Amino acid sequence: MNIVLFDAAKYWSGGAERVYLCAKGYKQKGHSVIVVCLPTSRLNLLLKNEIKLYNIHPVFDFDIFAAIKIVYILLKHKINIIDIHSPKFYWLGMFIGKLLNKKIFITRNVEYRKKGLKRKINLLLYKFCNGVITVSEKIKRYMIEDFKLKETKIKVIYDAIDLKLDNKNIRSSYNIPQDAIVLSIIGRIEKNKGQHIAIEVTKKLLDKGYNIYLFVVGQIESKSYYKNLVKYVDIYQLTDRIIFTGFVQNIEDYIYSSDVILCCSEYEGMSKVVLVSIIMGKPVITTKSVKVDEVLEKEFLRFINFVQLRNTEEFVVITERVIKNLDFYKNKSQVFDTRKISSERMVCEYLDFYNI
Repeated sequence: MNIVLFDAAKYWSGGAERVYLCAKGYKQKGHSVIVVCLPTSRLNLLLKNEIKLYNIHPVFDFDIFAAIKIVYILLKHKINIIDIHSPKFYWLGMFIGKLLNKKIFITRNVEYRKKGLKRKINLLLYKFCNGVITVSEKIKRYMIEDFKLKETKIKVIYDAIDLKLDNKNIRSSYNIPQDAIVLSIIGRIEKNKGQHIAIEVTKKLLDKGYNIYLFVVGQIESKSYYKNLVKYVDIYQLTDRIIFTGFVQNIEDYIYSSDVILCCSEYEGMSKVVLVSIIMGKPVITTKSVKVDEVLEKEFLRFINFVQLRNTEEFVVITERVIKNLDFYKNKSQVFDTRKISSERMVCEYLDFYNI
């Protein structure tokens, strides 16, 4: 097959990692693969010597200049499978793909639900594609309810995780005492991810007398949101306690060096950060938007603590409870069956679905 993958992550994301693993996996199995991404995407660096890459940045849904480039790519490389992993490319990819009689697939990894007119418009989008992939059963259920999709047209394929097992303690690199309690929130810095909640939790626990530090790990997606976070940290004199790392490649080292992982997202799919944290034996406090219970066996669910409401007060209460019981989590490590999150499994399931 000649396959093109579209991704519009500005820098890096769970979706971008999925595209990265799929592209490599498809090539290893003998398929021709093209990746279309933004000029700023880390995919350009990771795949530049392995996969043919094109940079396109649509300004709006039907950007004519982006459309011309996409037509060129599809014709030049004789593409027969289009897989679109980002909404920024949904309409362009769908319209051009149908015009050129290509098979089109859409991957959905979050549960944002369209309402009113937007839902009616998107009925057309999903009606004309050949298949839809979701990363959780809940998102699949919403898609069927909202867009009247047939079961045969939609499939759940869980994201793979490229897990690094050789981890190191990085506390000393940030002058953090080994006996301190370290929290981490990992993900793009934007309002949906809720870094403001994690910072407020840290402040309130410091006020209660806990020796707390917080890693805020991830690239800046929203500059205005980031500026507000920094302003808050400065006002309350927390600069020595709250550490903005920016983008890092060694996420596992930050998880390994933490005591508790916070996931404050309003919307989240199959969170890789939460999965990796639990596999590494770290307790996680999260909103109910996270869907990892679909791939975790029962003994691993004890590492997850769900908040009923997405607010600071409840996060503080549960975080304090977890801190008081850290020994419980340290003594409950389990061996995880990594076959469930292998890239081989994900790649094979995608390729099988392309053949429907």
